[in-house]
Amino acid sequence: MRRILLPTLAMLVAFAAPAASQAPSGAVTVVVPFTVGGLNDLTARSVVEKIKGQFPGGIAVINRTGAGGSIGVTEIVQAKPDGTVIGLVPTPALLDQPQMNALPYRGPQDYTPIANTVTYYQLLAVRGDAPWKDIKELMAAAKAAPAKLRFGSSGIGTASHLNLAQLQSASGINVVHVPFSGWAEGSAALLGGHVDTLIINPGEGRQLTNAGRIRILAAFQPTRSPYYPDVPTFKEIGYDIGVNLSFSFVGPKGLPAGVTDFYAKAVRAAVDDKAFQDFAKAREIEVNYMDSAQLGAFFDKEFKEHTALLDKLGLLKK
Repeated sequence: MRRILLPTLAMLVAFAAPAASQAPSGAVTVVVPFTVGGLNDLTARSVVEKIKGQFPGGIAVINRTGAGGSIGVTEIVQAKPDGTVIGLVPTPALLDQPQMNALPYRGPQDYTPIANTVTYYQLLAVRGDAPWKDIKELMAAAKAAPAKLRFGSSGIGTASHLNLAQLQSASGINVVHVPFSGWAEGSAALLGGHVDTLIINPGEGRQLTNAGRIRILAAFQPTRSPYYPDVPTFKEIGYDIGVNLSFSFVGPKGLPAGVTDFYAKAVRAAVDDKAFQDFAKAREIEVNYMDSAQLGAFFDKEFKEHTALLDKLGLLKK
């Protein structure tokens, strides 16, 4: 009986034990689906600089831009699942693009979550000389004049567009959505009086805010931003809304558990480092580490919530 039982127990223990962390063999490529010098790129390079000593074969960041990040994500999901190709990707490219367009990946089931690095929420800005002194005044004005006020975003289907959709749904306001190609175009339009408000990323408007040329009225996040402690959240005025943007490391579907764990631990050490913490603070974003399991649950939840938003906007692919 013992001769049968003991090997069986040993096998059960072996199956139950977590996979040992294992570095990928060979040179590693970290795909960034947006341009050099942008926040996605700088975040990836900051992490890679901290972990490069753990990769004897070398590790390098490459930029594969275009199609809202989906070109870079496609390269990641189609790579061999051996850990030699991973990427740092903003959540819209992972969760929204495959719901709006026919792509080689459809959602979280088609890639391996590794670890999250940072998360941030957006802000609602008006010109410094705007007649609305606080968010309640702006909301009252929007309700009093349906389809008159112009709210700018960084483009159709972006996080700022989804934030606006949530705001309109929760509050019942009816405003004109004006999409732009990004901060440069949107900020020029706001300062020039072509739109009444602009939804912006943290850090983008710091210089204009300090100069009094724009004013931040509200934040699309659960709690007040430590960088704008005097700015209320929409939740505080009765609208529990807010689409976050997170930069997450992902790999191809089927990435071995040991390799995933190796990367997750390396990323954890990198984002805990003071230099990375200072990097995040300088850009007014928050370090938000999630391991593979936490990130997978986060992706599943966000994907479903974004499906409902995109459907309401008529942006789901047919």
